[in-house]
Formats: sequence, structure tokens, C-alpha cells
Amino acid sequence: MRKIRFTTIIALVVIILVGCKGGKNDGTLTFSIEGTLTNAADRMLYIEEMTPDNGAQFVDSILCDKNGHFQYQGKMTYQTFFNLHTSAYDYIVLLPNDGENITVSGDANNLGSSYLIDGSPESRLMWQIQSYINDANITIADIAQQDKQNRATLSEAEYEKAHSITDSIFIAEHDLLGVMFLNFIEDNSGSLSTLYAVDAPFNRSGRIFYAESDFEVFETVLEGLEQTIPNNPHTQYFRTRVERARSARAIAQQQQQAGQEFIVE
Repeated sequence: MRKIRFTTIIALVVIILVGCKGGKNDGTLTFSIEGTLTNAADRMLYIEEMTPDNGAQFVDSILCDKNGHFQYQGKMTYQTFFNLHTSAYDYIVLLPNDGENITVSGDANNLGSSYLIDGSPESRLMWQIQSYINDANITIADIAQQDKQNRATLSEAEYEKAHSITDSIFIAEHDLLGVMFLNFIEDNSGSLSTLYAVDAPFNRSGRIFYAESDFEVFETVLEGLEQTIPNNPHTQYFRTRVERARSARAIAQQQQQAGQEFIVE
């Protein structure tokens, strides 16, 4: 009887300890966001959570005061991404950790290309990624403007020569950005920010990396996350993406090999 009682007590203690240890994963990871934005007097801001598989989910709205100042207290069940919107298409991505007090400044009319951030190292990494993208977008816009001007002012033969030059500049910008993101992924292995880096856009509708042609990059990102936060839902969802890509590659390679063997025969 005593043995049963003692075992029961031990079991209860274990349950309590596990519960306490897991409490930080049950909605008690907390953070705050505070800032003052220009052109934001009495303006509404919006917070979204970026879920692993369902995209952006609305969380809350924040009213700025007459000075453009705002405050927000947030909770999360695990480390995840949050979007801070000033409009439908102008927003920044934050990656808070538990207990962080994040400070944001910038222009509410152009937040994505003007903001600065403090108090959150991994949100700062997200800012670095956005800076890379912003700089690339400026270069691409300049290339497009030059190409448009060339088309309007040059003869067809002259335009073809000029177009080959602007195309080469465009490709060089893509390759440079790819190197910058590869370095970022290596330098910040294990951070969720690497998920954002591997999915970084290029020229708005394109991408820097694709699973079909850049599979090793996806593998590198997953390897880092598996070592640091294997149970995070973002890691788990990305693991599924990589496993699917790996299977697709294997099938494609088998089909290619079978086709080559058929041709040889």
C-alpha cells in the first residue's frame, strides 16, 4: 500500500513539474511592442500572427495617440512571427522572444522601408532581411525605368544591345542577393529568421531560392532549426515541406534515370 502511495506521489510530482516546465508553451510567452511613428496620429495599426500553415491570422488592432505613439502587449504559445500593419500592403515582420520589449520607429506612410527596431535581436534579423529586399527593389526599379526609357528612345537594334546590358545587371542583382541570403542563413543557423530568408522574394513575384533548384539551401535551414527548436510548429511544418521536396526530387531522379536507360536500350 505504501509502495502504491509513493508511486502515485512521484507520478503527481512529475506531472506538476512537467506542467510547470511546459507552462511557457501554453500561452504565457509574453512580449511588448512600443513605438512612435510619424504620420500616425490617431491612426489604427493591426497585428497579425504568421501561423506555420494557415498564413496571417488577425490578432488585434492598436490605436496610436495624437503623437503617433502606440503600445501593445502580446502573448504566444511558441516563438512565431508577427506582422505589424499600417495598411493592407505596408507592414513589417517581427520575431519576438519571451520577455522582450520591442521598440519600433519609422514613417507610417512607408513603414516597410523606413522602420528601425530595437530590443529584439531576432526581430532585428528580420529588419536586416527586409533591408536586403528594399535595396534590391530599388535597384530593380532603376533597371526597369532605364529599360523603359531605352525602349522609348532607342532604335530597335540599339535597344536590343541596351536590353542585354540591363538584363545582365538584373541577373547580377539576383545572384548578389542570393549570396547575401546564403551568408545570412549560415550566420544565423537555428533562428526562425532563416525561414524568412529562404523564402525571400525577388522582383516581387519571384523568389531567390526554389526547392527544386536550391534544395541544399532548404536542407541547411532545416538542419539548423532541428538542432535548436525541433518542436517549434514552424520547424515541424518546414520539415514537412523539405520532406515533400526530397520525395519529389527522388521521384524526378528515378524518372530521369529510367528515361535515360530506356533511351540507351
